[in-house]
Amino acid sequence: MTTDVLRLDSITKTFGAVTALSDVSFSVGPGEVHALVGENGAGKSTLMGVAAGALAPDSGTVDIGGRRLSRVAPVHAQELGLAVVYQHATTLDDLTVAENLLLSVPRSQRPTGRTAEQWVRSHLAEVGSSARPSDRAEDLGPAQRQLVEIARALALRSSVLVLDEPTESLTEAESDLLFDQIGRLRERGAGIVYISHRFPEVRRVADRISVLRDGRLRGTFAASDVTEEQVLELIVGREVDHVFPERNGSSDPAPVLVVRGLSGARFSDVDLTAGSGEILGLAGVEGNGQRDVLRALAGLTTSTGTVEVRGHAVHVDRPAAAAAAGIVHLPGDRHAEGVFLPMTVRENASVLVLDRVSKLGLVDRAAERALADRAVSTLSIRTAGIEAPVSSLSGGNQQKVLFARSLEAEPTVLLADEPTRGVDVGARVEIYRLLREFAEEGNTVVVLSSDAVELAGLCDRVLVFSRGQVVRELEAETLTEREITGAAITSTARRTEESATTSGWRSRLRSLARGDYAPSLVLALLLLVLVAVVTAKNPLFLSSRNMSGVLLLTAVLAFVSFGQLTTLLAGSIDLSVGPLVGLVVVVMSFFAAGKTGSTGLLVGTLVCVGLAVVVGLANGLGVRLVGLPPVIATLVSFIVLQGLALLLRPTPDGYIDSAVIKLLQTKVGPVPVAMIVVVLLGLVLEWVLRSTTVGRSLRAVGSDETRARRVGVPVGVTIVLAHVTCAVLAALGGVVLTSLIGVGQAGIGSQYTLTSIAAVVLGGASIFGGRGSFVGALLGALLLQTIVSATSFLNLEQAWQQWLPGLLVLGGAAVFSGARRRASVLASTGQE
Repeated sequence: MTTDVLRLDSITKTFGAVTALSDVSFSVGPGEVHALVGENGAGKSTLMGVAAGALAPDSGTVDIGGRRLSRVAPVHAQELGLAVVYQHATTLDDLTVAENLLLSVPRSQRPTGRTAEQWVRSHLAEVGSSARPSDRAEDLGPAQRQLVEIARALALRSSVLVLDEPTESLTEAESDLLFDQIGRLRERGAGIVYISHRFPEVRRVADRISVLRDGRLRGTFAASDVTEEQVLELIVGREVDHVFPERNGSSDPAPVLVVRGLSGARFSDVDLTAGSGEILGLAGVEGNGQRDVLRALAGLTTSTGTVEVRGHAVHVDRPAAAAAAGIVHLPGDRHAEGVFLPMTVRENASVLVLDRVSKLGLVDRAAERALADRAVSTLSIRTAGIEAPVSSLSGGNQQKVLFARSLEAEPTVLLADEPTRGVDVGARVEIYRLLREFAEEGNTVVVLSSDAVELAGLCDRVLVFSRGQVVRELEAETLTEREITGAAITSTARRTEESATTSGWRSRLRSLARGDYAPSLVLALLLLVLVAVVTAKNPLFLSSRNMSGVLLLTAVLAFVSFGQLTTLLAGSIDLSVGPLVGLVVVVMSFFAAGKTGSTGLLVGTLVCVGLAVVVGLANGLGVRLVGLPPVIATLVSFIVLQGLALLLRPTPDGYIDSAVIKLLQTKVGPVPVAMIVVVLLGLVLEWVLRSTTVGRSLRAVGSDETRARRVGVPVGVTIVLAHVTCAVLAALGGVVLTSLIGVGQAGIGSQYTLTSIAAVVLGGASIFGGRGSFVGALLGALLLQTIVSATSFLNLEQAWQQWLPGLLVLGGAAVFSGARRRASVLASTGQE
């Protein structure tokens, strides 16, 4: 008897009073595709979360490849042979495509050196991805992200592959490539769990179909033995007569939306008219301007041309202006641009109509609750209550909340971008009905969808886009899936090839401008300009003595900045580095004072490093085990270390041995050895960050902790290690500072907390984690110390030592945030 590659027996899982799964059993045999279908909230994702080691069941067992999943950890499930392609891609935004693929592959299977890039390219080619290995994941559109996700899962060569709505963002050609891969996996004996709301896909690939409803298994059938109607009835628990509502049949509707000569960055001279009671569809191969037109009408992108709503000219130069004119946008990416996940259902439902549920700036809770209750009832939103956070809802129910919010704004024109993406069959029927009812009230709906079946069944007319222009209008008998798909593919055959080169060059330029080393180039240029200006005013600025002093101070700050960057990369922060530096100076005054020489230096350094390890462990464990926010955990250490330093040296005392000072300030020409060590250390750390698993794990955790855990990164260990590394590097900076202070003096290092943060931010680090450069941190430290020195040579007031670095940090942060925000918008709109 053949052993199942995946077996879940009697799985029960509850979340508080809600039973998500009740005694569910599910299995997949070798070489079998077992489809799992059900409405959003039926328990599919919860069941697969249990299988993937992300959720602990209340009862029941999970076996993968005949071995028991004994601990709740995604990495353990991966080790047993299970890989998951999640509906919402878990690609780590701050890592490149290559790093995303390589990070998730076990060390034994991971290619190295020159073979790594070719390995990545081959896996991307298998799924039809046009992404380059060097592309940053955040710069990819939804479709390419999904393809990278699929390529990463396939690269694991697992015995079980879970595909959760894998084709939601894919074109027909890309979906075909995926189905080919599924066929190959089946031939080599892998088991596949296929979760989808699209029954034609399920019918195409599945051997068996299991139906979940309300957390219970409603039946398992051979795919060839059941019809779509039977499965749909099991999914929704009732008979469904038809999916699409009847069209209103109006042949000459009064115009509501009139657009003339609309032009923008990716479209030109677009004319369209949509009438009262009409649902107008926009179609075309992704990237041909249809989404850009929709966003331009919503005021989200810049455009020229004329827009009229019910005969009145509208200036859609910003979203508020469009909304005021009655044009409301239903975003396609509900997480990036739609719902506010931490906020409640009530708060999300009313956010567009706060003026209606508030008086004198105070929200009328009763009116807001009534509005939310009506939305939940009308759209059958499954939620524990209107006070439940939207993040606790399934994807389809989140979409319903978003839809309800848009309708509450009472728009005249509703712009619906992929309104049923990630929504189950039952919910789709409801959304189609609501769209049609909204239109029949005398309004207009403009629908953008990548699903030709949806457009053909729902819309009264469809405009097909190619090369940024409308190339065909379909209605009546020509409005079919075949005509929509054929018009799009035929019209864009040349554009795809032509635009690849252009967009490729633009993509490279954007990647360079937003890359981790762009800030370093800017800092290097600023340094050269600053040195030139100051030297022109005062040639003594470049004297050997001054340069040695600047470089030695830079070495101290660079050590501390390297440590601070390590925690920031992991999405944390360390406010205790300043007091730690001061405490190290105090401790060194006990070991390196008098005539202790190099022995005292060595012993003192070892003691300080040991102390730093303890501090780093305390900070890291406070964050991970106790669950304190990093700011609070390290602020406690800040206070404790400050007090300990004062306890040891209430007044300055313990003069450092002159031999120790001389040794720490040893120079090669005008350059201190400490600075040479820092430069070499920075280069080594940069290599570790880019080329090792440790470095990728650090950036993965900072990029998105949840996604990092899903791909097997040891999140807790990584964060603790980051804090320990930070403390040790700060301690080394304190040792060098000892030679400049020359005496044990408490509180001497406090300024390094803020200065180190300033240096790494100037170097391009994100305070949110996942991104930064040790080279940039080094240049940031050098620039800050150069500014401090330059103010005296330019005879500026001492206040400029604070103002200039502050202005630079603000400017650098603004530029970085702006570039990153633009990248996010481009990615979310599919502009790759």
